[in-house]
Amino acid sequence: MKNLSRISLAMVILTLSSCKKEDIVDKELKEAAANMNKMTPQLLSEGVRLDSVSAGENKTLKYCYTLTDDVKEDLKPEEINGYKSAAKEEALKSIKNSHDMKNFRDNNVTLKYIYYDKNGKPTTDFSVSPSEYKEK
Repeated sequence: MKNLSRISLAMVILTLSSCKKEDIVDKELKEAAANMNKMTPQLLSEGVRLDSVSAGENKTLKYCYTLTDDVKEDLKPEEINGYKSAAKEEALKSIKNSHDMKNFRDNNVTLKYIYYDKNGKPTTDFSVSPSEYKEK
């Protein structure tokens, strides 16, 4: 019976400590988003502007971009899919290799990217999960 009590106590402590770490990471992500938002809007490349960054629950960071030269209705589905594929590949490469992204990698942060056209209509989106950027 003592062993069962010890195991139960150990499980409670483990659960509380893992929840506490996740809360700390979520708090750090909110701070990071607030700091990044001080620099927005920011033109990143021709036709792509970072508008805002926000932290979500469960260690998630969301980036919102505007494709400043595009109108969704003028784009063919294959153009949108091609852009989405290229953007995800670049994001994945950056997350895997950038020193600035190390803290995200170490804390298993999921990154979400949402792109809007110049009229504010959602055009495409994707996420990069820890399982994707940690695979070899």
